[in-house]
Amino acid sequence: MPGQLLANPRRASISLNITVVGGSIVGVASACALQKAGHHVTLLEKTDGQSWVSLKAPHAFFIDADLVWEESRGFTHGDLHALLCEEAAHEGVQFRYNSKVIKVDSETVSVTLEDGERITSDVLIGADGFKSLVRTSVVGQQILETRSKEVTLNFTIPTSLMEEDLKPYTEDSSVRRNGSVLEESSLTNSGRDFSMTLGYTLSEDAPELNEEWQDTYPIEHFRLDLEKFEPRVRKLLKLAENITPHILIYRPHLESFVCDRARLVLVGEAAHPLLPGQHNTALGIEDAHTLGSLFSGIQEQAQVPQLLSAYEELRQARCIATQDWEKRKRAMLTLPHGKEQEERDRKLRKAMSYGEWGHMDETIFKVIWGDEMDLFMFDATEKVEDWWTKWGPLLIRGNPHRRSLGPSLQVSISKER
Repeated sequence: MPGQLLANPRRASISLNITVVGGSIVGVASACALQKAGHHVTLLEKTDGQSWVSLKAPHAFFIDADLVWEESRGFTHGDLHALLCEEAAHEGVQFRYNSKVIKVDSETVSVTLEDGERITSDVLIGADGFKSLVRTSVVGQQILETRSKEVTLNFTIPTSLMEEDLKPYTEDSSVRRNGSVLEESSLTNSGRDFSMTLGYTLSEDAPELNEEWQDTYPIEHFRLDLEKFEPRVRKLLKLAENITPHILIYRPHLESFVCDRARLVLVGEAAHPLLPGQHNTALGIEDAHTLGSLFSGIQEQAQVPQLLSAYEELRQARCIATQDWEKRKRAMLTLPHGKEQEERDRKLRKAMSYGEWGHMDETIFKVIWGDEMDLFMFDATEKVEDWWTKWGPLLIRGNPHRRSLGPSLQVSISKER
């Protein structure tokens, strides 16, 4: 294995029984992080697990790459999922496939499976995606869903099929504009495959499209005017045998990621569904790491509400800011031809005219790239460790069985006469 999830500097004094609902990347990562922290974790997945291997979602990418393998940039979702499952199983996570949850009870912190089995836990984690059943129990009702006409198409082709004029697309990850179409591309599978996504707005709704990244269609299904694309992109589209679409369904920001009784908590797309793209996986991994780091220091069960409150404090603002940034970026880069599009192009040309960042005035730099710097400079590990430094001593105060949450430091001071 090329690496592992970042290890926690602590290990829990007590071992909680934790159930994770949903075997997505964030579900497996959360289970693995909590098992590493010293807890007994059971993961419930409604499928046989094989669907994750063939998932056609865009490539996996991490904002905070230090949380995972260095080689993970450019992994396919299936590859990353398989590696996480391997590590989680090695750590001792109990996987239960074909275990569909049909009921969640926040009062008893339990779930009921389709076959009638009831499973009770100390903490229940909802990693069950866009249409989360756990989220309904956390929020208390179904949340509003607004179907849009915004679609993302994803396809992958072997680089061996790409002619010389297409090679520049393989040099690095890139984001391009093609009129009102947003193009994002990168290499996957150790450079053997090329992955590309196209984001644009449909002229009319296509009811057959969904957000599951499972269905595939030939390029002709989407009735794209290929003549509007740059010639090399037309070549790439013609090389794609199957294209996987995703229709965007908007959901409001949640007021809380944690239920009122502080035993149910949401992670990943159950908590903060994003636009399709690279940051969904990134935020989910950050969620998992934060939960694992927080619960690595628990010393009694009564501390669960405080730690889940800390998780919400550390994650909610970050996730909302990223959601809003994604919406702004897509809206800006897919503007139709007109005055707004011309003004956007003028600002981008001005930004690019400076060449290297070091030549740009600090004020202009913050105006143009400030949001991106805030997004990519975020350090999930630093945030949670800062929380432990500030609040850890207060958390264990009054616990008669408390122990230090980290290595002690002895300082000797002598006074010279």
